[in-house]
Amino acid sequence: MSIPRIAVCQLAYQRDLDKALARAVESIRQAASRGADIAVFPEWFLGLNPVEVIPNRFTQALSHAASELGLIVVTGSVRVLDGATIKKQQRGLVVERDGTIVGTQAKVNFQPTERPWFEPGSGITAIHTRWGRIVILLGLDAFDEGLWQEARNLQPELVVMAASPRSIAERNKMQEVAVSHSLEIEATVVVAPLIGRFSGQNYLGGALIAHQGRLLSMAGEEPVLLMADDPQAPLIQLGVTDVSCYVPASPPPARMVTHARKAIEPEAEKKVLCDWGALLADDLLEAGQQLLAMAQDNPRWLALAPARAHGADALAELLERGAGGCYLYPALDGLMPYDQSVMELAGVIARSRRPLVIHTGPGPMPLRYESPLLWDEFLSAVPQSPVIMVHSGIIPPFWDEVLMLARRHPRCYLETSLVPLDLLQDAVRQIGPSRLVFGSGGAESRFMEEWQKLESLKPLLSAAEWTDISGQTARSLFFDAQDSRKNGKFSVVRRPG
Repeated sequence: MSIPRIAVCQLAYQRDLDKALARAVESIRQAASRGADIAVFPEWFLGLNPVEVIPNRFTQALSHAASELGLIVVTGSVRVLDGATIKKQQRGLVVERDGTIVGTQAKVNFQPTERPWFEPGSGITAIHTRWGRIVILLGLDAFDEGLWQEARNLQPELVVMAASPRSIAERNKMQEVAVSHSLEIEATVVVAPLIGRFSGQNYLGGALIAHQGRLLSMAGEEPVLLMADDPQAPLIQLGVTDVSCYVPASPPPARMVTHARKAIEPEAEKKVLCDWGALLADDLLEAGQQLLAMAQDNPRWLALAPARAHGADALAELLERGAGGCYLYPALDGLMPYDQSVMELAGVIARSRRPLVIHTGPGPMPLRYESPLLWDEFLSAVPQSPVIMVHSGIIPPFWDEVLMLARRHPRCYLETSLVPLDLLQDAVRQIGPSRLVFGSGGAESRFMEEWQKLESLKPLLSAAEWTDISGQTARSLFFDAQDSRKNGKFSVVRRPG
């Protein structure tokens, strides 16, 4: 079964009931306008609604919106009165596209302050819809191992974890559990949390959509309408493009699981993938194809082709197959950038006019291979191709050489990872902010550290300049250029949005 387009309406507690209801209906309308199949809400999205038998005016408003707009609505807990037992419960609802409430799920586990007031449910049920089987895990139920086993045995196509973390540790645990569960059931798991203050507690949000162990979309603490399978949906930092993401080569199944868990950390909206270790692979073409396959799995990613001396034919084929550019580090082979076997690559790069990423600064090889000035002749041979100098030399005198190259070659850009803040400030003064692009230095675990460093430049920049450094320049070099080739002769290996 295909993945539905899911909108997670991550909302704050609203005390005014009529305003909370109007906001929920408007969120459904927004979800429908973006082509959603399913809209999901957190616990308490209607506030402290009256304890009434279903249907009531609140649920009827949701049913009317679902019917009018033609999508399924799944809610976190609302307060209800069981018509048969006259007991107070918290229940999640599933409303079909025709407005029918096709099932509810009673909350089983309660906080100590809730226990005197509500009757717990007796277990987990699968709610059947036209799209598939849906299971709702409310609040603490999302972390109950026994209830999870019940849910898993029901073979759901979608699990909604309407749980609301109160700390970063809780949020991280919840998101990791969701990704792991989606892999375990080989289906889709959604986290729909509350944000803001409610009942004396501060809730952090952290909406997430995962499918078969792969993160599709994730939000931070802001109220957002989060879509799965939407290439324009934000992750943590809206508009940020990371141009130095390192992805270790590994077999596809292991790569998927490893990345899914790493992706819980903050990351960019769009990433450019390269694997420096692939430059030492025996089969360069196969290594490049693995990266292309990874980018095909996620519409926010773009893969670069590994380029190596004597590998001009492999580079040309990978560019033809849709690589967004290439990356080059001849020092790994003990070669200078002006070596004839390396210069043969310049013709392929010049014809493609796609971006080239090069390593600059101290690396694993002897320093005589690492001097940025050694690239001058190569750069002169690719005047129309953008060149992104990863790490920008890092420290003097390599830093000074990178600045000299940037002044001499107007299509050279400085990537920010590992570079001290004072040197980035120097670059802003000397060559301007439009020539800097953000990079995390590779691993997702470094993203927040590099991002916080970049934010320290904000006082020196206008709003437009900040936008350029944090994402727009890199997007225009990589993603916008790639999109413009979709109707050209190149076949772009990326999943359509």
